[in-house]
Amino acid sequence: MALQAPVVIEGVRLRLRRSTPADAPAVFAMATDPDVMRYMDWPAPTHAAQTRQYLDGCAQRWHSGREFHWVIERKADGLALGCIACRPSGQAADLGYFLARAHWGQGLASEAAGLLLGWLQRQPQIVRVWATTDHANVRSAAVLRKLGLQLEGVMRQATLRPNLGGPPRDTGLYAWVRTAVPTAAESATP
Repeated sequence: MALQAPVVIEGVRLRLRRSTPADAPAVFAMATDPDVMRYMDWPAPTHAAQTRQYLDGCAQRWHSGREFHWVIERKADGLALGCIACRPSGQAADLGYFLARAHWGQGLASEAAGLLLGWLQRQPQIVRVWATTDHANVRSAAVLRKLGLQLEGVMRQATLRPNLGGPPRDTGLYAWVRTAVPTAAESATP
């Protein structure tokens, strides 16, 4: 059964709201910051039209169930702080996010990713949630560990980082896996 993602996921300070093409100016402004884009595995947009085109595609992927993309908003005033997405595939889903630099160091990435991870963990068909980060991106790795994702390994020279240039870079693979609960018959002692 395909996942049906909520349009809004509410947290204490944040709201994840399904993105729309109208979010293009705010997302473009965040995605043109070299510090925000440094470790991304997609190139920083050079024109606002690229961001709008991407968000148009997000709507199509949402309807197909291939990807769910939200804007991270501050609940107090609706300010867009970043974006977060997940891509379900069978029993697993990967997630990724970015946050505008002005909002780093406030626990907002952990809260936003925790909201999405919590929703995914409540879906009975999802048994694995994973994320990757550049091995040098210690901030993102700390967020993933804080959420309870475990480092499964470092994939050597696995990912091109177009905003850094150069050869493929080492990538950390982090995951949460649902622990199977034994049935009564399995847990019975002989």
